[in-house]
Amino acid sequence: MKHLPKTMLKRPLLLGAMTFIINLFMSTVPVLLLHQQHVEHYLALSFVNETYISDWLSMQQTIVYHTLIYAFVFTVIISSLVTLLAYFLNKSYVEVENLSHFDGLTGLYNRLMFVTVVHQEIQKIKRSAQALFLIILDIDDFKPINDTYGHLIGDEAIKTTAHTLKRLLRSCDTIGRFGGDEFVLCIVDNDKNAASTVVNRILEEFNHKTIPVSRNNEAQELQINLSIGYTAYKDEDTFNTMLQRADQALYISKAAGKNTATFLA
Repeated sequence: MKHLPKTMLKRPLLLGAMTFIINLFMSTVPVLLLHQQHVEHYLALSFVNETYISDWLSMQQTIVYHTLIYAFVFTVIISSLVTLLAYFLNKSYVEVENLSHFDGLTGLYNRLMFVTVVHQEIQKIKRSAQALFLIILDIDDFKPINDTYGHLIGDEAIKTTAHTLKRLLRSCDTIGRFGGDEFVLCIVDNDKNAASTVVNRILEEFNHKTIPVSRNNEAQELQINLSIGYTAYKDEDTFNTMLQRADQALYISKAAGKNTATFLA
């Protein structure tokens, strides 16, 4: 499981600290003020002798002392409960956010989140001289893999592909799982050949990418190959128009014999 964001831990602690300070102030200050008024009023009475006053003040201090201890303990308990409640609520919120933004099998962006990020990148590109590329990849002959080795091996092929792609990309690149065995990448760079460099690196890596499988009680290595289609952003492009060109390029790669890449301008 992923580590929780630091902000997720800071917010409940901050709320707990604020609760502690406010609760402690509200529970102790009235006690001290009332005690002071009570003492001043009692000392103003002329019929009270000094010995009695001394004993009475000692008793009052003990009462106030215990009251403050009880108030402090109560404040600690309430603050701890508030902190725990805030922590679990915040944790649930983060988990829901993860489910809505990330693919459960691979941990990559899901389709909705990927599209959202690329829309933002396109808006940035319009105000800069950088190039933006959309790349679509899918695993060759994925259905036969599922039919021959089962869906667990199919899932393993998807996870291996996702992990490898993520390792090959930079932290500033965007990657998502579009569904099934299909992945999408968004590359933004000053270099007009950046996408070709990435695509060639991916093809070279997957020429030697295998996962262990078993068939008829015999250990084997299953080769994972990819077909790739990609395109570059042009003036007046939208995400959908880029997706259509990249999809067409992917279709050409499949028709050309798979395990290859096609660029459509």
